[in-house]
Amino acid sequence: MRFGTVLTVVALAGLAAGCVPSRDKVELPESVPVDRALSADIRYVFFRPGKVGMVPDGTAAIAAAVVEDARLRAKGSAPRLVVTGHADAGGDPATAQRLSLRRARLVAARLQAAGIAPDRITVTGAGVADPLLPAPAGQAEPANDRVEIGFESSAVSRLDATSRHPI
Repeated sequence: MRFGTVLTVVALAGLAAGCVPSRDKVELPESVPVDRALSADIRYVFFRPGKVGMVPDGTAAIAAAVVEDARLRAKGSAPRLVVTGHADAGGDPATAQRLSLRRARLVAARLQAAGIAPDRITVTGAGVADPLLPAPAGQAEPANDRVEIGFESSAVSRLDATSRHPI
């Protein structure tokens, strides 16, 4: 009974705060290129540029991922969570790679603290590869400072083919 209450509170907090930070906390562009639109299947945790610290709404995205995981497990599946860190291209690529991995590890630790088994979480750092939004060389783009939390089933459907899961 206690787990159900906690899950309900986490779900309500996630819904109340939203999964994408508000514009007054992180400046996100008015539009996103069609090929890179925010996916409803991915939870986005945004970070302060050049830092490991999440923006305040980051905990809501993590809570939403925990709720989604509980929903999927209730349906009988236990997909892996893929936690991928990203960094903008405003600095040294090697530093950005390390930063992206530190961010991903931070989010994975928060997921584990919420009760998700470590063996169900895959952590990667993409560095400056795969930006959400393009930016001129050497210029920071806050939307690229993020961690993506995705769910991966044991079999990838042909309908789910993306650049990460080609057919």
